[in-house]
Amino acid sequence: MIAKIYDWLDTRTGVKQWAEAKKAQAVPAHSFFFCFGGISLLIILLQLATGIFMLFFYTPDPKEALNSIDYMSNEVPFGWLARNMHRWGATLLLAAVFTHLITVFYRKAYRNPRELNWISGVLQFFVVFLLVLSGIILPWDWRAYWSYAIWVDYVATWPLVGGFMENFVLDSFTIYRSFITHIVILPLILFVLLSFHFKMVRKHGISEPL
Repeated sequence: MIAKIYDWLDTRTGVKQWAEAKKAQAVPAHSFFFCFGGISLLIILLQLATGIFMLFFYTPDPKEALNSIDYMSNEVPFGWLARNMHRWGATLLLAAVFTHLITVFYRKAYRNPRELNWISGVLQFFVVFLLVLSGIILPWDWRAYWSYAIWVDYVATWPLVGGFMENFVLDSFTIYRSFITHIVILPLILFVLLSFHFKMVRKHGISEPL
């Protein structure tokens, strides 16, 4: 029965040829650390799913942000689960992407012809870092306030551009702008980088350990 369904689907979609092509792709002998690229992608998809769920309940207003999160966590079915998955998933994602970068660097997989893979991966790490920072601010509780204050003070120490960046961040900051940055601007940038990254991986394949 299953074989007939598979054959019926194959004649209309070519799924068998697609599966055979996937199985024919060369994959080098690897350790567990080679999996962190895929683990990062899985966490990104989970972050997307839980983030969409939270969009229905979060209010990007300084007076209502924390109340909307409390309502979602305590009154909405499985709201606590979505919030905690999203919150801890952000930390796990940052750790997974960082581990992936360290693995690539250690095995020298950034060499010719994979320089663009490396550059796009590093840029993705910084985008994920900014996603974590902008997400921390959104509840606008005491943790968010002091996290924001600490990072503004840190930015002010940057040579040459520190003073300008500090004034820019302070003058342009609102919860709503952080919210739009977190759910629209940074995810779009990440999507473009991911698409390019995967295209380069498909083109050059997975690097053998050196």
